[in-house]
Amino acid sequence: MPGTYFGPGDGEQYSDYANGGNANLGRFPLGHTLILPDQREYKFTLNDTVTEVAGYLYQSVAPVAAHMDVLVTTPAAIGATAISGTMTATAAAIDIYTEGVVHVNKATGYGYSFRIKRAFTAGDAHAAAASTGTLTVNLETGETVQVALDTTTEVSFSRNRYHAVTIHPAPPTAQLAGVSPGVAAASRWYWSQTKGYAAVLANLTLLAGLPVQPDLATNGAVTSMKRRVQTSGTTVAGSAAAAAFVAVLDQDGTTSGLFIGCGTAGVTGIIDIGGGIAANAPPIGICVKANASTEFALINLNIP
Repeated sequence: MPGTYFGPGDGEQYSDYANGGNANLGRFPLGHTLILPDQREYKFTLNDTVTEVAGYLYQSVAPVAAHMDVLVTTPAAIGATAISGTMTATAAAIDIYTEGVVHVNKATGYGYSFRIKRAFTAGDAHAAAASTGTLTVNLETGETVQVALDTTTEVSFSRNRYHAVTIHPAPPTAQLAGVSPGVAAASRWYWSQTKGYAAVLANLTLLAGLPVQPDLATNGAVTSMKRRVQTSGTTVAGSAAAAAFVAVLDQDGTTSGLFIGCGTAGVTGIIDIGGGIAANAPPIGICVKANASTEFALINLNIP
């Protein structure tokens, strides 16, 4: 299971580790924490098949629809240490769900989640499964089925957040895994930074002292924290043709416009503002030094 490694000094975060016996086994468990003396934190991570890029924001593998909401293939009694599901499409390579989670999302046994076994040798977590075949995952030692599962039960398989990470597309499509120190070749293990000062690719204007989020336009970048206002189509009759422009001030000093108008007198045409104001991506840190757009800013990361 993941634990904490207090680094003896700076430099450990640049280590590039070979696979520990098979392609899905590292020196430490996935998500194992490295804490340096200055309190910067890193997570033990497996890179995908592309060489890392330093200072880019990475995410986990996006969920595979065909590996979610699948029916249990073989009933599992209380105490069982394996859970199976019938794929609806998309094959699963051997051990890709190592150290991940299988959870019961519907019907008998719903509400339970289980950690999948670490693959010390190839196939320990699970064998490969064909696109319409059966995926049977072995549970971590101590994890057992708590409520018997039957063939009406639906389960979903989730990769470990730090398994085969990739540069986040804009916007991100899965949980964030941290910022790369730029040391790992394809399919190698490394330490992904999640807390503390880091140089990160920036898009548009950042402001020192204000929060940042994953950028919605540039892959792997961060941008100033934004809020989104939702509009609806609720209408009422207008008494005269009219229009209004409402300027919403953003935290970086720019404004966004909301147009509210109605048509000819007596004709339904006013568009009301509906819904709330919400973040459109999670905050992941505070800007410390705001360099120019497309350059690398200094960010005090706090990726949960």
